[in-house]
Amino acid sequence: SRSPLRTKIHSLRFNLGLPSLFVTINPADIHSPVALYFAGVDLDLDRVLPEVLRTSYERAQIIATHPVATAKFFNCLIKSILKCLVLGGVLGPIKAYFGTVESQGRGSLHLHLLIWLKHEYTPAQLKENIQNQDFRDNLLKYLEDVVKEDLNLFRGKTFNIV
Repeated sequence: SRSPLRTKIHSLRFNLGLPSLFVTINPADIHSPVALYFAGVDLDLDRVLPEVLRTSYERAQIIATHPVATAKFFNCLIKSILKCLVLGGVLGPIKAYFGTVESQGRGSLHLHLLIWLKHEYTPAQLKENIQNQDFRDNLLKYLEDVVKEDLNLFRGKTFNIV
């Protein structure tokens, strides 16, 4: 039942106000060499080349038949994301966060995450401040600093996800 989760969310909202961010993390497990590795596929994770990966259909079959390995991959990935984004300060100071994991129809996992940033803006204050050009410029700089979409930035770097 989701009732205990709702109680916790309402308690956080009552004590901290509305969350600053709502994030959904939905890893593409059938395209992840790490998930395949956890499922027992013999891969050199330091040199994963497209030609050594199986077809999309074969990867989907492997993932579907190894739910524990897929859950282990999800857990490692989410722990790393939380460590960097939330606890590591990438988003700035955090007051609290709350997440819940759900499975999709095909069984893959995803995370819904509420994050309360340590700022004192109410929605009304944010609406008022957004009219100020300096505030908009600073907000844009902040967002451009913490939101990245280019995975090429990570090429050649080593990450420990286990």
